[in-house]
Amino acid sequence: MEYIIQEVENKVKEKYSVEVRNLMNSNEIKNVLQEVLFVPNSQVRSRIIDELTNYLAAKIANLKYEIKAFGAYKNSVPCGFVVSQMDPYYTSYSRKCGTFGWLHADNFETCKALVKSCERFVKQCGVRKLRGNINFPKNLGGIGIQFIGFEQEMLFGVAYNDRNAKTLEFLDLLGYRRESEYSCVKVEQKTWNKGKKIDKDIEFRYYPLKELEMMVQDIRDLAKNSFFEILPDASGKNRIFEFFDAYSQIPFKKLPNGFDPKYYSVIQQFIDAWETCDLEKVVIWAPLAFNKRTDELVGALLALPDLFQTWESKRITRANVDTAMVKKGYYGKGIFSALNNLGQITGRIFGIEYYEGTSIWSNNRRAIDTIFPHCEPIRKHYVVQKRI
Repeated sequence: MEYIIQEVENKVKEKYSVEVRNLMNSNEIKNVLQEVLFVPNSQVRSRIIDELTNYLAAKIANLKYEIKAFGAYKNSVPCGFVVSQMDPYYTSYSRKCGTFGWLHADNFETCKALVKSCERFVKQCGVRKLRGNINFPKNLGGIGIQFIGFEQEMLFGVAYNDRNAKTLEFLDLLGYRRESEYSCVKVEQKTWNKGKKIDKDIEFRYYPLKELEMMVQDIRDLAKNSFFEILPDASGKNRIFEFFDAYSQIPFKKLPNGFDPKYYSVIQQFIDAWETCDLEKVVIWAPLAFNKRTDELVGALLALPDLFQTWESKRITRANVDTAMVKKGYYGKGIFSALNNLGQITGRIFGIEYYEGTSIWSNNRRAIDTIFPHCEPIRKHYVVQKRI
């Protein structure tokens, strides 16, 4: 009788045993992703797999970059995937931190095996804090594990999940705390009242991509002087190049016939911004604000085009308003609201109909109500954390 019980237990153990492998090349990574990666929009799934595979293979090939991609297998069949890395530009509350991302697991045992592999790797790197999901590259994967808003359409730069996945519950059981909450808000109002009265010393400009790329240091300096709060998830100075890469993929745009700036706004600073550039050749997703007297960059709004639409061979009509920055000392001058108003109007000239502010740290609910009263929260994500 004991022999029969032991034999049954061995068969059960064998049936549910998980093997975790360190994936070393693009073929191994792609094979696992093709089996397990969940993407709500099947039309862009293959492109996402290709983009993520290329990104990971390049990072793994760089021997100076600390990263591991793990695949989970049952009877040699892929059943899970995760990436763990020590990105040199990523910090949490201004401290170095390990991350895991792109976590996909078909059950708790698979999740446990994958996450434990990440924990061992991060400890080998000399770090004792692990956060996830941080899905690099952010434009492709986004931040957090979604728990609200599954009915919303995919948006470039925003994390997505299978509504039936139990990832958060599995991580709860593994001792991870739901440490940071992020909200995405649908921009309901086309113009914000605070952006209608603009300080006379502020002017707005658009630049072509090549000129925008030359302003990297100015944009980085603005970010340092804007985000005075200690943020839970900061991507550092390398993030700006993800924006540039997205901008380089935007198809040619054409102004409406008989375009007249005065038809779209009575605000002279907006009209000046349009008339002092070639709108068909500039990056309309990145309006910038300057001090007219000192020529200093004092505000920026960096949005992402929904490239998923391009990958579906559709016209771009949606925008992810990813980052807004105003320099300290310039608050209360209507710059943030004016950048929103200018950005929305300019986008609509070219057919952009939908705007969503994304990845807003919303542990304090009042931040959403106070800063974005003209917006509706439609998606929410958690980032979990554990000291290991």
